[in-house]
Amino acid sequence: MAVRPKPKRGPTDWIEYRRRAEMASHAMVAETAASPERVRELLEQRARALARPAAPAQAHDAIEVITFALANEVYAIESRFVIEVFRLTDLSPLPGAKPPVFGVTGWRGELLTILDLRPVLGLSVGALDDLGRVIVLGEERPAFGVLADAVRELVTLQESALRDTPESVAASREYLRGVTADAVLVLDAEKLLRAHG
Repeated sequence: MAVRPKPKRGPTDWIEYRRRAEMASHAMVAETAASPERVRELLEQRARALARPAAPAQAHDAIEVITFALANEVYAIESRFVIEVFRLTDLSPLPGAKPPVFGVTGWRGELLTILDLRPVLGLSVGALDDLGRVIVLGEERPAFGVLADAVRELVTLQESALRDTPESVAASREYLRGVTADAVLVLDAEKLLRAHG
């Protein structure tokens, strides 16, 4: 094995080092740089991807709903009719009001009518939970609030997958659109708004 002689040491030529580093850097860039044809091909692929129509909108019968608990049952209401959800802190009952009208509460500087849907849905009416929620419903403006024990989540359902309301909940059929496979009862917000808005 041949031994290479050690180079003579002298002053460091920083200019030569810098020149070599720049040459190595340019060589690396040249190795990794794409050819103009490859660049054009990549840009055309990106342009085609951007020009493609957006992913199709959700199926026409898909509806977005907010699920909530009421008297140990799970209900859902279409989110496009929900203006706000807030914790009920103060409620003034309206003596003599016909169900489902239950009372009023202050909301955003105005009085908001509160509905208790339990009687019209055929649910047992117990004492109100002091941690209850109000789901404010309306279209252009708030119409009324609906009492709920708890608000759960926002989900998307296929309206075509809704089943007819079972006979066991006949008292509530007037305001129901149907029931999901996992027993969530979907309320008809439009009927509620027409009847009580």
